Amino acid sequence: MQNIYPPMKKIYIIIFYTLIFTSVSGQDLIELISNRICNCIDTIENIDSLEIKLDRCINESVTVFWNSDDDEQLEHFADSDTIQNTIDSVMTGFVHRCPKVMAFLLEEKEGKFYKLSDSGVANKYYEAGIKALGSNDYKTAEKQFLKAVKEDRNFVYAYDNLGLTFRQLKDYKNSVRYYTKSLEIFPEGRFALQNQAVAFLELKDNLNALKNYFILISLYPDNPEGYFGSARVQYLNEAYENALDYAFYAYKISLFRRSDHVKETEELIIMIRDKLKGQSKLDIFDKKAKEYGIPVE
Repeated sequence: MQNIYPPMKKIYIIIFYTLIFTSVSGQDLIELISNRICNCIDTIENIDSLEIKLDRCINESVTVFWNSDDDEQLEHFADSDTIQNTIDSVMTGFVHRCPKVMAFLLEEKEGKFYKLSDSGVANKYYEAGIKALGSNDYKTAEKQFLKAVKEDRNFVYAYDNLGLTFRQLKDYKNSVRYYTKSLEIFPEGRFALQNQAVAFLELKDNLNALKNYFILISLYPDNPEGYFGSARVQYLNEAYENALDYAFYAYKISLFRRSDHVKETEELIIMIRDKLKGQSKLDIFDKKAKEYGIPVE
């Protein structure tokens, strides 16, 4: 079988944009092919090795189903258009179905964007801003970080710290604004996603805060931040049963990772429990606690 898909198709670029809702035809087949590709890829040494392995594994995996005797599956390989649609659908959601590839690509992107600027002048302003921020001199920090991004329009660190500076100044609109600028450059940035969500909450924009937390969960499923944030927002929205699921999940991950979130997650779980008790739904709490293997006093 000839090569039917170009290597990678710059797959790392589309991580964020296919993140939350991916609707494709023949979802079962798409998932089967994706899982087979993921299993085919063993170790990932670098981006070049991933491209080579992905190119080979796509072709091998699609061939297996192309040669299937299943008439329903064969419908997705009827002609050149349906073949291409099937492969496009696989690649659209593949990264999110293959955690090891996702983790590798995110690490690659973090290395590209979470760093100092190539401009010495921008770095000089940035370092002055960090010093001012450490001294709680937020106005000076703001001026220095603004000078840094003027020198380097793609300076993610500087935009992130501008967002943080405006949060400290309680100027939450500008905080959201500069985190947005950071995310325009690095859409998967953990710091900006997480801290922008906090600024959204200060603005009573729970919907956008929840969107950020859902993105964090999808991108960084082993990090408790997204789950805890989602639980907190849904608690504020009085969606206590949904909040409980996320809180229990955050608690288990926090325990496993020995995170600082353990105590505050315990406190949030107690708050949710009290709300459910007030609604005569304590049985729901007990049932979910049992499902998650969390002892209840």
